[in-house]
Amino acid sequence: MTIFFVSSTDPATQANHAIALEMLVQSDLALFAADATRARLHSEFQIVPPDNLIFAMSHGSPDALWDANGEVALSAADAVNLQGYKIFCWACHTAKELGQSFAAHDSTWWGYDCAITAPDARPPYSTVFRDLFLNLKQSFPVGVDTASVILVFTAIKNACIDAETRLEELGASDDHDAMSIYSCCNQMWQHLCVWMAGHTQPMNHPDAPRSSIFG
Repeated sequence: MTIFFVSSTDPATQANHAIALEMLVQSDLALFAADATRARLHSEFQIVPPDNLIFAMSHGSPDALWDANGEVALSAADAVNLQGYKIFCWACHTAKELGQSFAAHDSTWWGYDCAITAPDARPPYSTVFRDLFLNLKQSFPVGVDTASVILVFTAIKNACIDAETRLEELGASDDHDAMSIYSCCNQMWQHLCVWMAGHTQPMNHPDAPRSSIFG
């Protein structure tokens, strides 16, 4: 079971929420929109079967994931109580201090080292982004060591390249939001950082630009 945590408070998170609604599976525990709060999240930690998986889509900062009320959903101080978790966080900047803190307490944090662009939830692009985020959600738990994380990086990059081809066929290059559409695809793999449990440095895709590697 995956705790699926998705806020919906502004255009960016509303786009995340629209994509997330198309991704739900029966085994997800969905904390969506108004339910994406710190209180609900932390209450579920006490009762959810111990798969220890979280997939979050919200706003973030270097030291926090934010909830639907603009309050801290996860902070560095929470890491000590969530040892052994695998967390994927589609949110700005959380692969900095927050990811490092969770890794120091034996969790693995998948996140982003910069500001990221929300997916485009308009048809026909929504299907492309749904498939991309499903790929992320299904793939990240498999990354358990350096070799397997590199394989996940490769799969994500390939999925993003395929998505760009699909978007081109759908006319995205002529869309007035073309830059944002393609930026989301590029950032998804180029700025993805993984803090493996116990590691003191994050992992990035070997082809990630230097601006990503150094934050």
